[in-house]
Amino acid sequence: MTKKDKATLVEGLKRICADVAVLVSLFEDGEAPGKQDTPAEEEPKAPAKVYAYEEVRAILAEKSRTGFRAEVKALLTKHGVTQLSDVKEPEVFAAIVAEAEGIGVG
Repeated sequence: MTKKDKATLVEGLKRICADVAVLVSLFEDGEAPGKQDTPAEEEPKAPAKVYAYEEVRAILAEKSRTGFRAEVKALLTKHGVTQLSDVKEPEVFAAIVAEAEGIGVG
């Protein structure tokens, strides 16, 4: 199994765990999935994706490998850090990933 295959497997397992956690919280709240009483015009909000350090590191590493190292450095600087390990708040990871997705597009 290659490193890329392992990374894909780990990413999939993390997503499954996140989905299971959502289901558990729904059942704990007494709501069964798909049986919620929400008005037709009100759409349920999807929970914000929570990124692990390793996921963010992989995304930024891929951007760096594809020639966008300066942009990745600028993104980290914009968030007040010089390296990803300096980020202390997990919610910042989502902002970094959202901005990183725009690097190299268009």
